Amino acid sequence: MLTRPTTEQILLDCRRELLETIDPAVTAGPVKVAIQMMENVLRNCAARAAHEIAWMREESEAMVAYARDVAGSPAGSAALTSALRAHDDGCSSALHLDDVVATYGLASECLSCAVEAAMAAGDEARSAAGRQLLDSRLANEDQIKGEWTMVGRA
Repeated sequence: MLTRPTTEQILLDCRRELLETIDPAVTAGPVKVAIQMMENVLRNCAARAAHEIAWMREESEAMVAYARDVAGSPAGSAALTSALRAHDDGCSSALHLDDVVATYGLASECLSCAVEAAMAAGDEARSAAGRQLLDSRLANEDQIKGEWTMVGRA
């Protein structure tokens, strides 16, 4: 019986079963490699399931706040104003994955336009803040992608 019936827990239980029950019963090398590959996928999917929506929501908020700051400065641009309007018109507070992904896409466009506007205006402080947001996104992306290990390779 699952005491925590989350997607993360279901995937981790499948991973455990794969490693503890199926893997020991297999002797064929190619099948063992396939099991290790599936284990990688299950582990990484579990990490995504546990955190992906929160990461996208947090990043979206930070990207839009940055974009609003740039838009309110002399660096603001028509493209940025348009991106913010599209975000405001299209964002959703729903927690369904498709809704969160759509809002994340709108926020990403705001970030892109804001960084471009700050750089075009020569606003070093806001450009640096934009680069810092991009670095933070890459760090989260690395976590979301999870740990991928090479299996079946000597």
